[in-house]
Amino acid sequence: MLILKHPETGKSLELNQFWLRDHCRCGECLNLDTNQRRIDLLDLPSDVKLLESKYEGNNFIVLWSDGHRSSYALDFIFESQLESLISRRSKSSTLTPWNRSIILQNERHLRFSLPQLVSSDDVVKTLVESLVRYGIIFIDDVPPTPYMTELALRRVFPLMKTFFGKMWTFSDKPDHADTAYTKLYLGSHTDNTYFCDAAGLQALHCIEHSGGSGGENFFVDGLRVVHELKRRSPEAYQTLCRVQVPGEYIEKGEHHRHTAPIIQVDPLTEELVQLRVNVYDRAVFDTIPQTEMSDFYASLRKLLKLLRDEENQWTLKLNPGSIVLFDNWRVLHGRHAYTGSRTMSGSYVQRTDFLSKARVFGIID
Repeated sequence: MLILKHPETGKSLELNQFWLRDHCRCGECLNLDTNQRRIDLLDLPSDVKLLESKYEGNNFIVLWSDGHRSSYALDFIFESQLESLISRRSKSSTLTPWNRSIILQNERHLRFSLPQLVSSDDVVKTLVESLVRYGIIFIDDVPPTPYMTELALRRVFPLMKTFFGKMWTFSDKPDHADTAYTKLYLGSHTDNTYFCDAAGLQALHCIEHSGGSGGENFFVDGLRVVHELKRRSPEAYQTLCRVQVPGEYIEKGEHHRHTAPIIQVDPLTEELVQLRVNVYDRAVFDTIPQTEMSDFYASLRKLLKLLRDEENQWTLKLNPGSIVLFDNWRVLHGRHAYTGSRTMSGSYVQRTDFLSKARVFGIID
C-alpha cells in the first residue's frame, strides 16, 4: 500500500498500488478522444510496483516497475475514493420530498411553456433541474395532438420504445390488457414493474375529454412516503427492501415478467433508488415461504396506507394543452374513474437517458 498526502489539504490517503497503475490517465493508457481505456488488466503485471515518485505542484509523478511513467492530478486521486463517491451520491440537497401542501407551494417551479422550451436551452436545463428535485413537471401551451406531444418531449429527451410504441394514445378501448385502457379507478402505482428496466420517466397528455366527468389524476411522492415508512416502521421498510416481488404482463404476443424488491436503495447511502408499486401487475407471489407471508403483507399494507393518505396525494385535472412528465422510479400516479370520451397521449423515457441529460447539465454526478 502507498500513503499519499495532499500538499494543500493535508489529507492522507492509503492507496493500492495496482489501483493507481490501473488509473493512469495518460494517452497510452486512456483513449483521450473516447475516454475509454486502452489497456486490459491482463496487460499489466500483477506485481507492478512503484519504483520512484515525486510531487510536482498538484501532480503526483510515478515511475513504475513495468517501465511506465504516470502523472496524476492529486484532486483526481482523492475524488476517486469511496468516501467521495458516497458524498456525491447523497441527494439530500438536490431532492425535495413533498406532500400535497409542499408541492402546491412549489408548483411555480414545475411549470414550463412549450414556446420557452423550444427557444431556450436554459429553460430545458431548469426543467431537468426541477424534474430531478421534485420528480414531476408540466409542459404547458402544447397543442393537444399526439404529434405536438411528441415534439415537446423530444425537445428534452429521446423517447423509449416498448411494445406500446414510442408514443401511445389510449382511451377505454381495450387495445392492451391493461386497466389503464378502461374507465375504471386506478390506484397509485408505478409503471413497468414487469420490465427488467422500468421506464425512468412517464409523460401523459389529455388530448380530449368530452361528454362526461371525472378522471382526475393524482400523484404521490414515493420518496417522502418511503422516508415516512422507514421512520414509522423500520421493520416493514426492511422487509420491502428485501423481499423479491414478481410483476407480470400477459397479452397476445407479449409475456413480460420481472422480480425485484418494492423498495430499492443505494447500497452505499441507503437512499431510495427506485420504488416499484403496482398492485395490478403483481404476479403469483412465490418468492418467499408461506411462514414469511404474514410479515410481508403487513409491511405492504403499511406502505399502501401511506400512499392512500390524502395529505400525500396531489389531485388535479389534466387538461388539453398540458403535459405532465414525472419520475416513474419515484412518483406514483393514479386516476379517478371517469365517464364520457377521454383520450390520452403518452410516452416513456429510459432512466439512463434522463440521468445522462442531468449529468450533461451538471445537475447530478
